[in-house]
Amino acid sequence: MNELDRRGEYVAGLGMVVSLVGFVALFFLATSHLSLATYAAAWQLLGAAGIWVLILIRIHQGRLLEQERRDLEELERERRARLGGAGTIFEEKDAEQMEALSMGRRLRTIERWFIPIFAAVTAIGLAGVGLRFLLDAWPWSLAVEAAGAPVRRASMIAFVCGGLAFVTFALSRYALGMSRVREGGDWTALRAGGVFFFGNSVALLATAVALVLAHNGYDWPERRLAVVLGVVLVLLAVEIVVNFVLDFYRPRVAGEMQRAFYESRLLGVFCEPEGIIRNVAHTIDYQFGFKVSETWFYQFLQSKIVPLIIFQAAVIYAVTCFVVVPQGHKAVVEVTLPRHVDRWAAEPGIHFTWPWPWARSTLVPVERVRRMELGYDPAKEKPTAAPTGRETILWTQRHRVAEYRLLVADRGASADTKVPVNLVSVTMPVHWRVRADRVLDFYRQTDDVEKLIRALAYQALTRYAAHADLMELIGSGGIRAAQEVRASLQAACDRAGVGGSGLGVEIVYVGLGGVHPPIDVAEAYERVVNAFEQRDTKILQGEKTALKTQIEAAGEAYAELFEAIEAEERARATGAPDADERSARVQRMLRETAGGESGEIASLAAEYLYQRVTSEGAAAELFRVQRAAYEQSPRVYTHRMYLRAISEGLRDVRKYIVAVRHPDRVLYQLDLKPPPPLEVLQQEIRSFQEGGGQ
Repeated sequence: MNELDRRGEYVAGLGMVVSLVGFVALFFLATSHLSLATYAAAWQLLGAAGIWVLILIRIHQGRLLEQERRDLEELERERRARLGGAGTIFEEKDAEQMEALSMGRRLRTIERWFIPIFAAVTAIGLAGVGLRFLLDAWPWSLAVEAAGAPVRRASMIAFVCGGLAFVTFALSRYALGMSRVREGGDWTALRAGGVFFFGNSVALLATAVALVLAHNGYDWPERRLAVVLGVVLVLLAVEIVVNFVLDFYRPRVAGEMQRAFYESRLLGVFCEPEGIIRNVAHTIDYQFGFKVSETWFYQFLQSKIVPLIIFQAAVIYAVTCFVVVPQGHKAVVEVTLPRHVDRWAAEPGIHFTWPWPWARSTLVPVERVRRMELGYDPAKEKPTAAPTGRETILWTQRHRVAEYRLLVADRGASADTKVPVNLVSVTMPVHWRVRADRVLDFYRQTDDVEKLIRALAYQALTRYAAHADLMELIGSGGIRAAQEVRASLQAACDRAGVGGSGLGVEIVYVGLGGVHPPIDVAEAYERVVNAFEQRDTKILQGEKTALKTQIEAAGEAYAELFEAIEAEERARATGAPDADERSARVQRMLRETAGGESGEIASLAAEYLYQRVTSEGAAAELFRVQRAAYEQSPRVYTHRMYLRAISEGLRDVRKYIVAVRHPDRVLYQLDLKPPPPLEVLQQEIRSFQEGGGQ
């Protein structure tokens, strides 16, 4: 091959180098100067580097295959020259062996495995970077720093982006021109790189323009362009995957050069100056495998495309004369004519007005309740699962990442002991909606009314907390506090706004929840609470012991008995005439109403008294009867008492009767041991043994 055949490799290598150098430069500038659009353009350039790597490998292997094919043809000509143009029986076999050693097998392996895998990695990288912008998650330090800061040295970055845009556009046009020099040859692969570089040049040019605007104080175009470039990166990644899948089902036409699946058809529609319609026709013909552009319907559509577009644009423009207001909304219609300016609120339904740009309508939801929470910074919160409403809120645990603290008065504080204020954290949900009768007042305000309501809500909460008491907020006073804050916030919203006409909103609900001191003082607060609880516990235990002692001493009527005893003692001490009466009253209460130990003692005393009186009376009556009997017959009474004494004395004594005429002659032998017990079993055994076992 001649030297011209290497130009494709040189162009692919140059495109790869420009892409890598541009990526490094833009990545450094984007991260150091906080430019999100430059960051997205840098990753798009890195994707172009991946495409140029695939093109370089494809062209290089194609050149080696062509060189080997020419060498084989030269060897074949030399062999035929040596044999005089005659063939051999080994001709087929030699050709098969040479084919087995050719570069074609390596090229097929690369196209089957390496190119799809590398293209898939490129697509995943583009999609990953693009989704960062679309999902609005910003999980990287650059976006967090750039969120509230302007782009630094925007003019310098704009100059670099403009230069890279010119270089990529020039290489794009050169690569596209070379891809048409050898139609059906290896240089057709340069078209994919030229198309991708065209997209890079457009993105870099747009970034340069946005940076120029940022240099002049307009930062929002640069932020919006970053999101647009994120969408482009995702679309390019999806297109690579879709083209790879569709390439399996595309019909193969003999003699037609296949287009690489990593070539962007989306960018190819706009990069050719010959016209978009021709590029679309070529893309459709290539995808379906036959000339769709030569059918009568396509020819008719191509000839009438301009009137159809004009008619469609006219219909779309005519639709701007109609204003459709759904239920639950109102529309603010602004009419701006040379000699007439009007603004009115449209009710739900269909309304006819002037077309755009003389009339504009803005929908305002009047029945939708919007919600915000105060007391912390929502931007620093981490996404969590939806609350179930049963979470345990502890003072010793951090509830939010960044909680705000309020100064709350302490009415029980002493100037000599502690500062008369407290620090508390509060979570205050606020629900609001637009008032249907004041939609125009709401529309005249700033675009971000929610920020204004948030500021007024913080003002109302701070004012209330300045004269509120901590224990009221924590305890039952929270409901009343929420009502007062709501009324104050509603009054502030009615006074705010342009010209003091009010914001046109209604505060539906205000709540105070999660009122707690900072976690730094929670432990000390818990110690104080524990001390109070221990004090109350000891007081209750003392009251319990006192009540138990009193009830055990005098029963349930201990208080009345105690007062009666004290009154008796005072009467005895002062010598009052009713001292005896009070003593009788105490005695009566001890007998009748007293309980416990005193009642028991009184009952025992009464029982003992009754027993003594009864026993002594019985003894006196017995003595009187005995004396009367003695007086009647002293001798009989004496013998009777003697015999009774002998009878009672000998009741438990064993007696022996000796019935003899001369008892004085009897000799007595006494065995004072008790008689042995009767053992029937032993007696039976002994009788059995004496009988010889019979």
